Amino acid sequence: MKHHVHILRALFVALALCFSLTGIAVAQEITGSIVGSVKDPNGAAVKGATVTVTDTDKKVVVRTTTTNDDGQFSIPDLTVATYDVTVEASSFKKHIESKIKLDVGQRRSVDVTLQVGNIAETVTVVAAPLTVELTTPAVSNVINGDQVRQLSINNRNFVSLVTLAPGVTNDLDDVVFTGTNNPDTQVVNRTLISVNGGRSTTNTFTVDGADVTDRGSNLTIQAVFIRPNPAVAVVAK
Repeated sequence: MKHHVHILRALFVALALCFSLTGIAVAQEITGSIVGSVKDPNGAAVKGATVTVTDTDKKVVVRTTTTNDDGQFSIPDLTVATYDVTVEASSFKKHIESKIKLDVGQRRSVDVTLQVGNIAETVTVVAAPLTVELTTPAVSNVINGDQVRQLSINNRNFVSLVTLAPGVTNDLDDVVFTGTNNPDTQVVNRTLISVNGGRSTTNTFTVDGADVTDRGSNLTIQAVFIRPNPAVAVVAK
């Protein structure tokens, strides 16, 4: 009887571990969101305004929603791209916020004040290329594709990009390999990177939202990424 109890406990622990790991995988962010408010010239909320998000480069409508009673809207799970946000409401001019650049994990705020007039008239505003993050206390840093391709990095390894962020210190080797071991010497390839004074073992590395951290040591990245090694030139951000 005790033997069966131990087996059941082991199965329960295994299942609990599986569910917890599944939750971790789902929680990884590979998208961003656009949120905001719509008001009239007097500052009153505009309820029921139609908000349309269009991919600027592809000229394709990717999402449409309406504002709630407080004039608020939220459009989550958008892929990294540049978007145009169009706002339409009866008795107001059409408003377009163009070229809104959305990065991974970003919660981009777009607050619109509509002008009274014919909906056939259009007011277009070009979004500022740089914005101050006011919707979340999280501190993050994005290195875009142009920087990835043009910056000088030893052996073109994407891990080195982390060291470009503010508050990051490292004790990396001169040549950084991707994988659990150095492919030439088989010495353990440790990613000794500290963020804001934290331990190197507290970092998590993800690729397209998937956790690739070697959980045996928490200091290396899974060897599955040695072959093929993701070329740094194809890293979007």
